[in-house]
Amino acid sequence: MNPDSLHLRYDEGADVLYVMTPRYGPAYGEEDGPGLVWRYLDADHSLVGLTILDYEAYWRPRLDELVAMMADRFQIPASAARKALEQGPHKKSA
Repeated sequence: MNPDSLHLRYDEGADVLYVMTPRYGPAYGEEDGPGLVWRYLDADHSLVGLTILDYEAYWRPRLDELVAMMADRFQIPASAARKALEQGPHKKSA
Protein backbone atom coordinates (compact mmCIF):
# COMPACT_ATOMS: atom_id res chain seq x y z
CA MET A 1 0.00 0.00 0.00
CA ASN A 2 1.11 3.53 -0.72
CA PRO A 3 1.55 5.17 2.71
CA ASP A 4 0.50 8.53 1.25
CA SER A 5 -2.95 7.08 0.58
CA LEU A 6 -3.81 6.94 4.29
CA HIS A 7 -6.36 9.56 5.30
CA LEU A 8 -6.93 10.53 8.92
CA ARG A 9 -9.90 12.14 10.61
CA TYR A 10 -10.00 12.99 14.30
CA ASP A 11 -13.13 13.43 16.42
CA GLU A 12 -11.89 15.59 19.29
CA GLY A 13 -15.07 15.29 21.35
CA ALA A 14 -14.93 11.50 21.32
CA ASP A 15 -11.10 11.23 21.18
CA VAL A 16 -11.34 8.87 18.21
CA LEU A 17 -8.90 8.79 15.30
CA TYR A 18 -10.04 7.23 12.04
CA VAL A 19 -7.40 5.97 9.61
CA MET A 20 -8.77 5.19 6.16
CA THR A 21 -7.52 3.98 2.81
CA PRO A 22 -9.05 5.11 -0.51
CA ARG A 23 -10.92 1.79 -0.82
CA TYR A 24 -14.41 1.66 0.60
CA GLY A 25 -17.56 -0.43 0.67
CA PRO A 26 -19.41 -2.62 3.14
CA ALA A 27 -16.93 -3.55 5.85
CA TYR A 28 -16.67 -5.31 9.17
CA GLY A 29 -14.49 -4.60 12.18
CA GLU A 30 -12.23 -6.78 14.28
CA GLU A 31 -11.15 -5.57 17.71
CA ASP A 32 -7.50 -6.00 18.59
CA GLY A 33 -5.94 -4.52 21.67
CA PRO A 34 -7.51 -1.81 23.78
CA GLY A 35 -9.49 0.55 21.60
CA LEU A 36 -8.37 -0.67 18.17
CA VAL A 37 -10.88 -1.76 15.53
CA TRP A 38 -9.39 -2.87 12.21
CA ARG A 39 -11.81 -2.48 9.28
CA TYR A 40 -11.91 -5.04 6.44
CA LEU A 41 -13.94 -5.07 3.22
CA ASP A 42 -16.67 -7.69 3.16
CA ALA A 43 -15.94 -8.47 -0.49
CA ASP A 44 -12.28 -9.49 -0.26
CA HIS A 45 -11.33 -9.07 3.43
CA SER A 46 -8.68 -6.47 2.59
CA LEU A 47 -7.73 -3.94 5.27
CA VAL A 48 -9.36 -0.57 4.58
CA GLY A 49 -9.20 1.26 7.88
CA LEU A 50 -8.52 1.50 11.58
CA THR A 51 -10.59 3.12 14.31
CA ILE A 52 -8.51 4.16 17.32
CA LEU A 53 -10.53 4.87 20.46
CA ASP A 54 -9.04 7.08 23.19
CA TYR A 55 -6.30 8.19 20.79
CA GLU A 56 -4.91 11.12 22.78
CA ALA A 57 -5.65 9.70 26.22
CA TYR A 58 -4.37 6.14 25.69
CA TRP A 59 -2.53 5.67 22.40
CA ARG A 60 -0.55 8.90 22.04
CA PRO A 61 1.71 7.92 24.98
CA ARG A 62 2.10 4.49 23.33
CA LEU A 63 2.83 5.82 19.87
CA ASP A 64 5.71 3.40 19.17
CA GLU A 65 3.43 0.41 19.76
CA LEU A 66 0.70 1.86 17.54
CA VAL A 67 3.18 2.71 14.77
CA ALA A 68 4.50 -0.86 14.77
CA MET A 69 1.00 -2.33 14.52
CA MET A 70 -0.02 0.03 11.73
CA ALA A 71 3.16 -0.62 9.77
CA ASP A 72 2.60 -4.36 10.04
CA ARG A 73 -1.12 -4.40 9.20
CA PHE A 74 -1.11 -1.75 6.46
CA GLN A 75 2.21 -3.11 5.10
CA ILE A 76 3.93 0.27 5.09
CA PRO A 77 7.25 1.43 6.55
CA ALA A 78 7.12 2.36 10.23
CA SER A 79 8.42 5.81 9.32
CA ALA A 80 5.39 6.36 7.06
CA ALA A 81 2.96 5.23 9.78
CA ARG A 82 4.62 7.57 12.29
CA LYS A 83 4.56 10.48 9.82
CA ALA A 84 0.83 9.97 9.15
CA LEU A 85 0.05 9.92 12.88
CA GLU A 86 2.27 12.87 13.75
CA GLN A 87 1.02 15.07 10.92
CA GLY A 88 -2.60 13.96 10.98
CA PRO A 89 -5.63 16.20 11.51
CA HIS A 90 -5.60 15.60 15.28
CA LYS A 91 -2.59 17.89 15.66
CA LYS A 92 -3.59 21.10 17.37
CA SER A 93 -2.06 24.30 16.10
CA ALA A 94 -0.12 26.37 18.63
